[in-house]
Amino acid sequence: MIHVVGHLNPDSDAICTAYMAARWLNLRGRQATAWRLGEPNRETQFLFERAGLAMPPLLAMPLTDLDVWLVDFTEPTQGPETLQTSNIVGIIDHHRLGGLVTRLPPEVWIKPVGSSATLLWQLMSPEDRASITSAQAQLLLGAIMSDTVTLRSPTATADDRLAVEELTPLASVDLAAFSAELLSAKTSVEGLSASELLQKDIKRFTINGQQVSVAQIELYALSQVADAMDALRKEMADYASRSGADLVVLMLTDINAGNSQLWFAGPRQLELAQPVTVEGMLSRKKQMLPWLENHVAKVDQAKRAE
Repeated sequence: MIHVVGHLNPDSDAICTAYMAARWLNLRGRQATAWRLGEPNRETQFLFERAGLAMPPLLAMPLTDLDVWLVDFTEPTQGPETLQTSNIVGIIDHHRLGGLVTRLPPEVWIKPVGSSATLLWQLMSPEDRASITSAQAQLLLGAIMSDTVTLRSPTATADDRLAVEELTPLASVDLAAFSAELLSAKTSVEGLSASELLQKDIKRFTINGQQVSVAQIELYALSQVADAMDALRKEMADYASRSGADLVVLMLTDINAGNSQLWFAGPRQLELAQPVTVEGMLSRKKQMLPWLENHVAKVDQAKRAE
């Protein structure tokens, strides 16, 4: 049995694509089952409810010595602790390689597209594609539209646009209406605590030897979290202390204005005025991480020069 998992604090791509990757593996004669590594956000709940499909169950067992297929990540810190003792047999991802070490050569599919769902769609044979239901097509379409912010993100590629074009009729949806519903669920923050907001979409990285956690909250307008900022900043500091992170970054992304506001906490926080607004920044992967790596390197260089 191959256990297919997306990353911790899963987004729609991590759960929807894991679900569909397990189905794809089964079609290839390789027994597989999908799991999620955390609670689904409101957008992912919307997608599965709209499709009328059962979400993958929460993984509650160790992966030690089990065959594992990774979806949407290769950073070891973004998986469970027992991932390091599992047998990783495959990867479908669209992020940078994250220092993963495997026991044996895995089947690896990594490509710079906007979503892991796009890559999975490209891997499917014509027979595979013809066999998917409209509900399953909705999961792939939703994952692509989510990760690319309805194709507006700089991560969106011609491959993503073609996949959306091909999946839309299979999903039997009106793309404009589907996108509007998706964004409404994606940016919903009503009733969420500061802890729930921070961990809505948070990922861990190692940058210049530092443990960095980057949380992204995508919003229609920054005013949605204005009243929660004091509690959010306190939660960032508490999270840094609890997790041992050197730096915690909160990325508030205004999808209408097309920019992000950045806040920092932790013992190695950047010596920048807070908040920092970066025009045109929508993508954590393609824009935020290079920006952050550059600033962390500058701080480290300045400290070495002292």
